Amino acid sequence: MKVLKWLDKHLEEMLLVILLAAIVLVMLYQIVRRYLFNSSLSWSEEFCRYCFIWFMFVAFSYSIRLKSDLRVDAVLNLLPAGARRGLEWFNLILCLAVTAFLFYSSFGSVAYVAKTGETSTGLHLPFTYLYASMVVGFGLGTFRYIQRIILEIKGKKEPKEEQK
Repeated sequence: MKVLKWLDKHLEEMLLVILLAAIVLVMLYQIVRRYLFNSSLSWSEEFCRYCFIWFMFVAFSYSIRLKSDLRVDAVLNLLPAGARRGLEWFNLILCLAVTAFLFYSSFGSVAYVAKTGETSTGLHLPFTYLYASMVVGFGLGTFRYIQRIILEIKGKKEPKEEQK
């Protein structure tokens, strides 16, 4: 149970740190090779681009977990408390529906790319691995919206570990 609680709190953080560290290390290695040894890697730019794509999809889920997903609060703050609460519920349900739709649709994209058998130029990596970032990102995002709705129903504003 402790492992699940830890994963709930730190899964996205851990993935983001790993991806960012991989980008930094590969780019540093590329710079050292290019400027010290006059030799460059053919795959480093592609690797960093793919890590960044994965980074963005995982960050999408992380922003939902932190309740810092993109929204315009200017109008919300002008409304009375009851209307604001209703609009926030509507927003949560709408975001869940959109994210769940994107999650469902991402499987079709991955299946289509898997059928083509295309691979990347430098890494010779099947594009299926790149497109799987959509499934993971939107899947985690859908999970995080469901989690937020459940916490709202229970009346909890934040998970217990983060309350002060």
